[in-house]
Amino acid sequence: MRVLLPALALAAAAAGCAGGGERLSREEFVEEATAICSRAEERVGALAQPETIEEVETYAREARAITEEGVTDLRELDPPEELEEGFDSYLEQADEVVALLGELERSAAAGDEAEARRISGRISDAADAQAAARAAGIPECEEAAT
Repeated sequence: MRVLLPALALAAAAAGCAGGGERLSREEFVEEATAICSRAEERVGALAQPETIEEVETYAREARAITEEGVTDLRELDPPEELEEGFDSYLEQADEVVALLGELERSAAAGDEAEARRISGRISDAADAQAAARAAGIPECEEAAT
């Protein structure tokens, strides 16, 4: 399981960087979104790296909670119109990562290493968010996705 862990951490952090109020300027949006992404990336990066399937369950649960919180915070932002489409795409990818982290938690709880590996690969694929992050104007999230 150790081989999958850096990709999972990066995927969850990138997803945590995934609107609601008054439309923000481009500069305000990038600043606020970057702060949210940085916070999520730092928190996921601080999680203990699992070495057993049992530890993967805990890791996935904690990473999902952090990612969900980041996505919730990002949804409160109202990006400038020119970034809205890219931001919406990024949020869709983030939602997919959250769902996959839930699946990973369940497969690990069941002790199914093969399924956990399969889901880990899907998380890495879903978190390949460089283009969406770039389109959303969130450079910190683009860096986290690499």
